[in-house]
Amino acid sequence: MRLRVLPFLLSTLLLSAGEDPFEAPKELQVFARQHTLSQMSVTAKVGALLRAFFSAPEDGGLGITYDNTYTRTPIETWRDRKANCLSLTALCVAACRSLGLEARYGESLRISRWRRVGTTIRYERHIVAVVPTGAIGQEIVADFLPEVRRNPQLVVPLEPRRVLALYYSNRAVELLDEGNQDEARLAALRSIQVDPKLGVGWNIQGVVQRAQGQDAEAERSFLRAIEADPRDGAPCGNLENLLKAQGRDSEAQVYRDRGLEVRKKDPFFNAFLAEEALADSHFEEADKRIKQAIRLLPQDPDFHLIHARVCLARGKPKEAIKALEQARKWALPEMQARLDSKLALLKGDKS
Repeated sequence: MRLRVLPFLLSTLLLSAGEDPFEAPKELQVFARQHTLSQMSVTAKVGALLRAFFSAPEDGGLGITYDNTYTRTPIETWRDRKANCLSLTALCVAACRSLGLEARYGESLRISRWRRVGTTIRYERHIVAVVPTGAIGQEIVADFLPEVRRNPQLVVPLEPRRVLALYYSNRAVELLDEGNQDEARLAALRSIQVDPKLGVGWNIQGVVQRAQGQDAEAERSFLRAIEADPRDGAPCGNLENLLKAQGRDSEAQVYRDRGLEVRKKDPFFNAFLAEEALADSHFEEADKRIKQAIRLLPQDPDFHLIHARVCLARGKPKEAIKALEQARKWALPEMQARLDSKLALLKGDKS
């Protein structure tokens, strides 16, 4: 049985049309000012704000922890002290704006992944806040790390309308997972209404329609998703599965080929396939896929870590050491120490 493919980004009860999911908690401005009062620069203010988000309540912070099971609004994030990247970014943008700082939404192209969840394969993107420092051309990135970074070159801007559409599409996926098909369809429809040029809403609507036995409607939705974003392989996979189930094999093959053509240029999908092949002990396929991912995006440390695992599985410790050294080169400082330990162990085994 072929898996259905869902693009998943980051999912509260469906809000009525007049409500704003990104409304800020009334306490947020006071909290933001309290924790940034002594900071002068934009970078220092945003850094202090992030530290306050993550630090323990006994230290005056919110103690926010990562939770990707549910996409919260800023008000819910404040209440629950939990968030995924979209939820935290919405809270961060609201806090920055309450301080008079310009802040916008962005998508980090360096931090994305495909993963298997039950019978679905999901594509998860990473949403961040981007804040100009005041110097020409200089911006900082704030996300689920307790520090700001000056490497936004692989961050593309997202309009607020698109982020709102992503919120509703995430909510649709989560509602579908909970078995609430009718609410999931309403959430998908809301995503389409907010941003009809975003293919994700159309694709999820098609998945819900197919789950409800409305294959003709689902086919139209998948086609609209492909029209909205020809670079998205997810609706191609969903349409392929639908057509194949109807015995329309030649049409299904067209969308299978199209989906594979799109996704073969996606480094994260290649990395996902490498891990799948590694888990199945298909080591040559794993090696091929992870090398393709690295060719497409050589600066991702996770890809080099997967490559190291593949090399070890193939009995090539020297190549594994080289892969770990590449991972360390591109890793964040806190990760480098852990990689040093791995390298020491592996080199010790070789000595």
